[in-house]
Amino acid sequence: MKIKILAAGSSKWERFIRRWGVSFLIGEGVLFDTFGDPGVLLKNMRKFNIDTSKIKHIVLSHDDWDHISGLWYLIPNRKDITVYICPGFKQEIKEKIVSFGVKVIEAGGLTQIKDDIYSTGELYGESDGEKICEQSVVIKTSEGLTVICGCAHPGVVNIVRNVKEHFKDGVYALIGGFHLRDNSRHEINDIIIQMQSLNIRKIAPTHCTGKLATARFRQELGDDFIYVRQGSSIEV
Repeated sequence: MKIKILAAGSSKWERFIRRWGVSFLIGEGVLFDTFGDPGVLLKNMRKFNIDTSKIKHIVLSHDDWDHISGLWYLIPNRKDITVYICPGFKQEIKEKIVSFGVKVIEAGGLTQIKDDIYSTGELYGESDGEKICEQSVVIKTSEGLTVICGCAHPGVVNIVRNVKEHFKDGVYALIGGFHLRDNSRHEINDIIIQMQSLNIRKIAPTHCTGKLATARFRQELGDDFIYVRQGSSIEV
C-alpha cells in the first residue's frame, strides 16, 4: 500500500501564511485530510498526476480549518464520495458537508472504510483548553498495522494504545502530525520512551510534530526514521 503526502505544512512561517495542515492519499481511493490551503492541495494533485475521480472516500481527522479547507473544492458534483467525520464535529460543518449531497458517515467507533483501511472512530483530546474530537486511520498490512494521525490531539501514545487494543496486532509504522510542537524536551523524551515501549518499528512525523520532537525522533530511530516531504511516498 502506498501513502502519498500530497501537502504538508509544518513551519511557523507556513502556519503564518495558512499553508498549514496535511493531506495523505492512501492507495488511489482514500484521502485523509484536505490541508489548509485548497490552492496548494489542488495544484499538488495536478503536479503529482492524481486522478481525483478515483477518490471515493475522504476521511477528516477533525474539523480544524487546516484539515478540512480543501474538502469544499473536492466534493462538488461528487455524490459518489463518502466523507467520514467524527460525531463531535461542529454542526455547521456537518450541515455544509451534507449540503453537497455526498454520503456522510459519523465514525463514533472503529469503522471500516474499505478493505484493510479503518478509522479509529472518535477519540478525545484537548486543544487550547477546549475538548476536541479526532479520528485516525489504520491500515492492516503484512508487516503489521500502520497508523496515520492528522494532529494527534488525543495524544499520540493514547492513539497507538487504542489501536493495538482493538486490532490485537503490532504497529509497523506511525505517520503524521503528533502535536508536540509546544512540548518541552523533557515531555518529548518521555513520550519517546513510551512509544519505544509500544514497539513501533517506523516513525514518520510531520505537520504539528515540531522541530525539536522531529529531531529527537530522528536521533533515536536512526534508519527507522522516515523523512516526510511533500510529494514523497511511503510504502507500507
